[in-house]
Amino acid sequence: MLLWSEVAPHICVRLAPEDTQTFMLADAGHAEAQDDLGQLFLMSEKYSAAVYWFGLAAQQNHPDAMQWLGHCHLNGKGVAQDENLGLMWLAKAAAGGHVIAQGLMKALIGARDGCSAAVNGR
Repeated sequence: MLLWSEVAPHICVRLAPEDTQTFMLADAGHAEAQDDLGQLFLMSEKYSAAVYWFGLAAQQNHPDAMQWLGHCHLNGKGVAQDENLGLMWLAKAAAGGHVIAQGLMKALIGARDGCSAAVNGR
């Protein structure tokens, strides 16, 4: 165990007072807090740290974290760009009820169906 006072100076983003509690909860395994930290790091352009926290929350089937993890893989933020992994995480988020991921998947399927219709002369 480390003291927060020893860890806080090494964190690479500006923290608000309430962020301390989020870190504690995330470290204890709370998926919502892990997703919150992922977003904090993503918005601070600390992509590798964002992917780490999103990954922990996604492993607990947190739909928002899955959607953000898909975004990171699709755009090469914090990880090598990988369309297959990105789409997999988006699909999992959509299946978990994430509205944004559902809309993205519908748009992707619609675009694919439109291409198939054009190729097949429909």
